[in-house]
Order: sequence, then C-alpha cells, then structure tokens
Amino acid sequence: MLIYLIDNTLDGQGASPRELRAVLSRMHDDLEILTEPFHAVTLERVNSLRPSHIILSGQSHPWYVYSPESLAGVFEVIKKASQPILGVCGGHQQMALAFGAPIGLMGRVQPGEGYEGAKRERGFFPVETTVNGLFRDLPSPITVWHSHFDEVKELPEGFHLTAANETCAIQAMQHHARPLFGVQFHPELFNEEHPEGRKIIENFLQN
Repeated sequence: MLIYLIDNTLDGQGASPRELRAVLSRMHDDLEILTEPFHAVTLERVNSLRPSHIILSGQSHPWYVYSPESLAGVFEVIKKASQPILGVCGGHQQMALAFGAPIGLMGRVQPGEGYEGAKRERGFFPVETTVNGLFRDLPSPITVWHSHFDEVKELPEGFHLTAANETCAIQAMQHHARPLFGVQFHPELFNEEHPEGRKIIENFLQN
C-alpha cells in the first residue's frame, strides 16, 4: 500500500505533513509513504505512481499566499484522480477550493492582517457526525484535535456534510459519488483519552 502524502506547507514550515507521516508509520509499519510538495504534484505523476490513497496535508499560510499556478496540479488530482483522497485541515479547505467553494476566516476577535487577530479553534473539541463514512463504528459526538483560523464557508457542489460543531459549521464533508473526504480537524493528533482520530484514519485506509 502506497500513500501519496501531499505537503501543502510553504518551504516545509508547517508540522502537518510530518505529523501525518509519523502517525501513519506508527499505525502500519508496512505502509510505504511518499511525501511530495504541492507545487510538484501532477495528475501524470499520480497515474505513474499508482498510490492506493492520497492525503492532503494542512497548509502553513493563508491560501491567498499560494499562487493559482502552484495549486493547479493538486486541483486536477482532486478533481480527476481515481484514488481515495483525504483532505486534513487545510487539505479539507483545498478540496473545497478545487470545486469552487469559498474559504475564509471563522471571524475576527480584533483588527489585524491575515491570521493576526483572527478567531482560532485550537484544542480538543467535540464534533457531531453522521456516524457513517469516515465516522462508521464511532459514537457521536467525537472529540478531536483542531487548529485552524479558516473554514469552508459553503459545501462544494457534489458534497454532503458529515460533521459539524457550533464553532465551525462544516467540520467534515464527503463527495456523493467519489471517495473524496475532507475533515477540518486533525485526526492524526489523537491520544489515549481521545482516540477517535485513529479510527477515522483506519476507516479512510479501508476505502
């Protein structure tokens, strides 16, 4: 099983791809994990590698810092690749962007530019789920780790809502016809007290 992990950070400044790679390696020592930067991703590359699954990591900066040209390859993969794809935090937002849905700050607590002064959801918080798809065999609500300023403002066409909470209305989504899954939280950051993230990852890998 080859996992193609797309690193959405600028110059490797964010922890998300490292944390995803580390937990996948701990969970399954027989997994092969290939990490490549978002700007190097093409559909041709994916077709040549033939990974079993694709994971989109969180990003390190607001999406407006990323040029459309640098994201074009990932967008094409999201829209056309046959493999199951999981978008985590910024990767969830990236999936929405690929289908034309708006992304924006959850809000502001004080004036500022970019993430300065922006509302942030950080820590373990409960999320209500549909208890199917990524959330099968889990209770509702689940408690998972969050760390984000931005959110998906509207569901992209072709997707349905699978998780929400009071802070962020679109905590998870799934495509109606294709194995595309987005989660605003970080399932890779689970612990003994809040282990649900592990099951979410296992459920994805079973697609």
